[in-house]
Amino acid sequence: MLFHSATVVAALVLSLAGTDPLTAGSVRRDAGVRAVPGTKLAAGLWAPKKAKPKAPKDEAAEEEELLKPRKPAGSDGAPKGKRRPIKMDGTAEEGDDEADDSGDGDDDEDKPKVTKRRKRVSEEEDDDSADPIESQPPVIPRLINFSLGPTVLRRSFGYSIANEQGDHAFRFGYQMGVETFPMVSQPSGWWRTLGVGAYFEKEYGDSTRAQPSGVFMGAAVNHTRWGFDARYAIPAGEWVVVMPALGYGRVGADLERMTPTMPSSCLTSNPDPCFGDIKAAYLSADLHVRVAISPIFALSLAGGYLQGVGVSRGPDQITAEASASMKGFHVEAGASMLIGDWFAISAQIPFRRYLFAFSPPAGGAFMSHAATDTYYGFIGGLAVMTK
Repeated sequence: MLFHSATVVAALVLSLAGTDPLTAGSVRRDAGVRAVPGTKLAAGLWAPKKAKPKAPKDEAAEEEELLKPRKPAGSDGAPKGKRRPIKMDGTAEEGDDEADDSGDGDDDEDKPKVTKRRKRVSEEEDDDSADPIESQPPVIPRLINFSLGPTVLRRSFGYSIANEQGDHAFRFGYQMGVETFPMVSQPSGWWRTLGVGAYFEKEYGDSTRAQPSGVFMGAAVNHTRWGFDARYAIPAGEWVVVMPALGYGRVGADLERMTPTMPSSCLTSNPDPCFGDIKAAYLSADLHVRVAISPIFALSLAGGYLQGVGVSRGPDQITAEASASMKGFHVEAGASMLIGDWFAISAQIPFRRYLFAFSPPAGGAFMSHAATDTYYGFIGGLAVMTK
C-alpha cells in the first residue's frame, strides 16, 4: 500500500511542477504501474480512451446464417435482377454451355442452334425425296426417247371364203415413235413415271396377179398403223421395268385401184388384184416388260389386246356389203443397245393379227363371215434420248 501511495504522490508533484507528461508516461512505463481512473479525474489529467476489445468471431453462426433459406424476391423464385435459366433439350444445353464459355446470353446461343438443326432435318428430307430412279440406263424412263427406223413387214389378208381374193406380199416402209415421261425429273411423287407413247408406221408396195399369158397385172398397196397411249413405268428392282399402257389406234390398208370393186366381185377368177380396203379404229390394253441384261443392253417384250371401236364403210371397203366388227392382239419382241448417253439402236420382231367378223344381210351376194389380216416382219431403229 505504501508503494502505490508514494507513486501517486510523486506523480502529483511532478505534474504540479510542470514536468512533461511524456516523461511521466515513460516513468510510469518504467515503473510498470497503471493509473487509477478515479485519481486521474481528480487530478484533471487527460488520457485517450481505450477501444473496446472486439468480440471473437463466431464462424459457426456466420455459416449457419449463410445456409438459411431466403425468400425469393421475384415472382418466379429468382432473385431480382437475374434471369432464371431455362432448361432445354440436349441441343439447347450444348448451346448454354457454349454461351457460358463465350460470355453471351442463353437466347443468343440457343436460336442459331435450333435453326441449324431444323435446316439440317429439312435438307435430309429433301435428299430422301429426291432419290433417283434405281433402274439401269437401257430401261430407265427418260424425259424424251425418240426413235426412227426402217420396217419390213409381210401382210397376209384373206376371207373365210376360199374363192375370194386376198393379199400376200412383203412391203417396206418406216416407223417412228416417241416415249416421254414429262415429270420424271421431279423430286418425288407417284406421277414421276407417268408417261405417254405415240407411234406411226407405214409400208409401201404393190399387189400383182399373173395372167395365163405370163403378163402380170398389179396395183400399188400401202398399209398404215398409228396410235398413242398413256403408260406407267413400274421399276421392279434395278434391272426390270414393267409398264402397263392404255391407248387408242387405227389400222388401214389401201389398194390403189382406179375403180372401186365390191368384195363379192373380187373372186380368184378376176385377173386384176381385187380386195377391199380397211379402215378400223381400236382401243388397246398393253403390257411392256423391259429387262436390262447389262448397263448398255436390254431385252423387251410387249403385247396386248385390241378391241375394235369401228370399221369404216364405203364402196371400196371390206364393209361395202356387210357391216363388220374387229378385235385382235399383238406381240413384239425386241432388243436395244446404248451407244453413249444420247443414242441407242433397237430391233423388233412384231406379230399382229386383226380379226373381222361380218354380219351380211340375208340374201346378199357377199357370203364371207370373217376375214383375217396378219402382219409380221422386222423393225429397226435409231433412238435419240435425253441423258
